[in-house]
Amino acid sequence: MKRALFPLPVFLLPQGYTRLRIFEPRYLHMVKVAMKEGHGFVMCHTDKTRECNVSEQGIYVEIVDFSQDQGGQLLIDVYAKHRVWISNAYSDEMSLRHGDCQIIQEPLWILGGEEELAFHERLADLLRDLFVVNAELNNLYKKKNYANPLWVAARWLELLPLTLKQKTKIQSCQSYVGVANVLAEIFDDQE
Repeated sequence: MKRALFPLPVFLLPQGYTRLRIFEPRYLHMVKVAMKEGHGFVMCHTDKTRECNVSEQGIYVEIVDFSQDQGGQLLIDVYAKHRVWISNAYSDEMSLRHGDCQIIQEPLWILGGEEELAFHERLADLLRDLFVVNAELNNLYKKKNYANPLWVAARWLELLPLTLKQKTKIQSCQSYVGVANVLAEIFDDQE
């Protein structure tokens, strides 16, 4: 599928939500086309070594809500559906980037047996507490799945104040236990 590409330093994984402020004409056009045609666009990172300076992977998002801020700028809430591979990127006359996007079918991480879930309850409880004290975040996440260890770990990667490079490195772990161990270290260091 060919989709518009929106390079941003935002880290988002499947089933995640984020609010974007849209003000550049090219991205206002992107949102207008997405709404009109009933599909989303792809958020990606900047990679100066690749065509059109867009990363090899991105996240396909769909608009779930929109509003305006006090200054009249467009705010859109997006929901992350799939990770995608990006190829054949190009820029149009508005300097809006587009690319061929293929859905990545593999799961984020491999979930092992019960012994790997020792830290899950703690992570889920901490995340639930964060949502309770942060009304904006709580309102943004219409669907929550605290029982799913992969969902909880993905939300923590999105929300923790780590660098994009650190988050990408943690995401590249092959198994849930690898991600959970890194998150456990982060939280243990805070106590």
